[in-house]
Amino acid sequence: MKSILLFPLLLATVVMAQEPDSSSALFSMREAERNFARLSVMIGRNASFAENFADESAIFTGRWITNGKQYSKEGKSSPIVLKWEPEFMDMSASRDFGISTGPWEVQEYRPNTHPLNTGYFLTVWKRQADGVWKVILDGGSTTPAQKNPQHIFIFPPGADKVVINPPVINVEILRKELFERENQFLMEWGKNPTPSVYASFLSSGERMQLNGHLPTINADTINVLISSLNKSIIWKTEGSGAATSGDMGFTYGLLEVPRNSVKVSGHYVRIWKKEAGANWKIALEMLNIDK
Repeated sequence: MKSILLFPLLLATVVMAQEPDSSSALFSMREAERNFARLSVMIGRNASFAENFADESAIFTGRWITNGKQYSKEGKSSPIVLKWEPEFMDMSASRDFGISTGPWEVQEYRPNTHPLNTGYFLTVWKRQADGVWKVILDGGSTTPAQKNPQHIFIFPPGADKVVINPPVINVEILRKELFERENQFLMEWGKNPTPSVYASFLSSGERMQLNGHLPTINADTINVLISSLNKSIIWKTEGSGAATSGDMGFTYGLLEVPRNSVKVSGHYVRIWKKEAGANWKIALEMLNIDK
């Protein structure tokens, strides 16, 4: 794919760093993310992942999707360190389900070494019955290395406030809704793969994280990225999940390129949000597509 000039997220709009209410669920989820990242440096990637993933969780491993906790338990140690930090978070009205994204880097276990790889992660968190936050889905994509990056933490207005009496909806019903909405999106995109069709399913301020590029919320840049997508890619939805409040959920799957034999070419995660009286819209998506 040819190089495309993109503006980083922070240049697409004027934003200020935010600090969530220390008594909020958003604050506790951010602390869980930060503690997870610290543990990765202290005891290694696999051990920290096994500690922080839920028993029922999904992780992408290049060419397939598997249980995140079990895969991490069985993984072999490696002489590298994985570092990351949350840059953006959002939560459902139920305040027990949320998403986190931000930059990651891998480097050798030696001081003053340059990163071997850099990128952005997308993680879905769910608070368990005992009150502990655990990862239920984790994916990521690579990005160009940035010189002297200035990352700040932001979240949607009100995401750190208590929601009084949020609705409680059967999750299986919501998962079916999301599958149907995803299928509708893929069917319409398949018939007419244009930026306007794609954009009709995006929420205002949608954030796109496409492999090889920095995240962006700029609508014009997103249209350029959509135009660059391989129209022959087959999107294979593998799963979904949702908050009981019915306002946030996700779909995920593998990307295949039809050739002499079908080849898995990457994976994707879509975060969907739904407002009262409206349909599901894509609020954030991570597309990791082989070049």
